Amino acid sequence: MTTGRVWRRAATALAVLGAATVVAGGTAAGADTGAGAAAGEGENPAAAQAVQALAAGDSRAADAVPGDFAAVMGYRPRTVDGTLANPYGDCSSPVPLPGEFDTACKVHDLGYDLLRYARESGGELGPWARRSLDERLDADMHAACEVRADPRSRAFCSAMADVAITAVGGNSWRQGYVTPVDETGTAVVLGGGAAALGVIALRGALGRRRPQAVPASYSAAAVTA
Repeated sequence: MTTGRVWRRAATALAVLGAATVVAGGTAAGADTGAGAAAGEGENPAAAQAVQALAAGDSRAADAVPGDFAAVMGYRPRTVDGTLANPYGDCSSPVPLPGEFDTACKVHDLGYDLLRYARESGGELGPWARRSLDERLDADMHAACEVRADPRSRAFCSAMADVAITAVGGNSWRQGYVTPVDETGTAVVLGGGAAALGVIALRGALGRRRPQAVPASYSAAAVTA
């Protein structure tokens, strides 16, 4: 079986697992309004502007953060690897994720804290905001994988990004794309189980590949995944 076919089958399995997680998690709390929607009436305008700048990767995102954000949320955003982020954020996952995702997760955490700030300030943002932040996380994770020189390692990293984004997207869908809330119980167990099974399926697909003969002169670099 070729490498491309292995990855396509693995990706299909992961998509099915992710869909099962979303369905099992329950019904969405709100309508899907689309990621490109603009800030609406009643939303905190400063938070909306900051989210728009952060999701777009705008270098002026730091200037858009509300002046009382630190007082409300308890920390000041900082620049991490050239982009504004929550310096204390991390990748919350039931399975280990590639280290390259660290900055992407910190940026995403800041975005979610901006959503919480808006709610605390009495102007909760609409579904457009969370969707746009999730889309940036997707783009950032896949871009981070491109630093890997080995094609197989890079493909594994990209597949792990798909696993993570499926989990994040399912959680956002379940919560109606509004302000994130902590979850316990069945939804979290199902989400973690699906993510873990996705990784196991992915590694299993790779493990079943038969080694191919290579010329004696070929020197393979170590693969880190």
